[in-house]
Amino acid sequence: MYKVFIDNHPILFLKSDKTETNIPTKYGLRLSTQDFASFSCEVNLNHKDAPFYVKSPFPLESLKHFFSDFVWIEAAGGIVENLNTNKLLFIHRNGFWDIPKGKIEANENPSKAAMREIQEECGLKKLNIVSSLSPTYHVYNLYGKYWIKKTHWFVLNTQETEVKPQTDEGITEATWFNKNNLEKVYENTFSSILEVLQEYKNKFPFD
Repeated sequence: MYKVFIDNHPILFLKSDKTETNIPTKYGLRLSTQDFASFSCEVNLNHKDAPFYVKSPFPLESLKHFFSDFVWIEAAGGIVENLNTNKLLFIHRNGFWDIPKGKIEANENPSKAAMREIQEECGLKKLNIVSSLSPTYHVYNLYGKYWIKKTHWFVLNTQETEVKPQTDEGITEATWFNKNNLEKVYENTFSSILEVLQEYKNKFPFD
């Protein structure tokens, strides 16, 4: 299954022998950027009762086809564990708590990009990747363009405790949180980040 988030609400792309969807027929199986505003409104209205879904034998291909009018970009980032304090690192950007991440540059693989972005955004120098997590997808309109972003996620660790937020990227805080006291993050973050945190918690239980 793949989830693509629009305004914090998911559209599901599911594997099935038969192709079917509950997305209104006026949008078809390929979303026009001209219909994005209208479609976003419908996603927001319907997400609680019956989230939109597309079922097909090849759900990833269906996802790419549905958003083929959008510019595809890829990013990478990760949850950083501190080996000395057992705390997790979060950043505060544009009014929300987030996990450090950024766009993958040319000739750069996801793991290298994740380490570089975390180093730049939080001022860390020595990081080790210990695991990977499932990617997330979200769609948005920015600077007059329509984007679909795939973000690759990793779990990393470090022994460094001193962090410095990259303020020129809109990051106002870089803060270590106790694993058992993440309510402040949960209450003011994105649905896609909650998905990443849940997978991390399932993989590395800490309660």
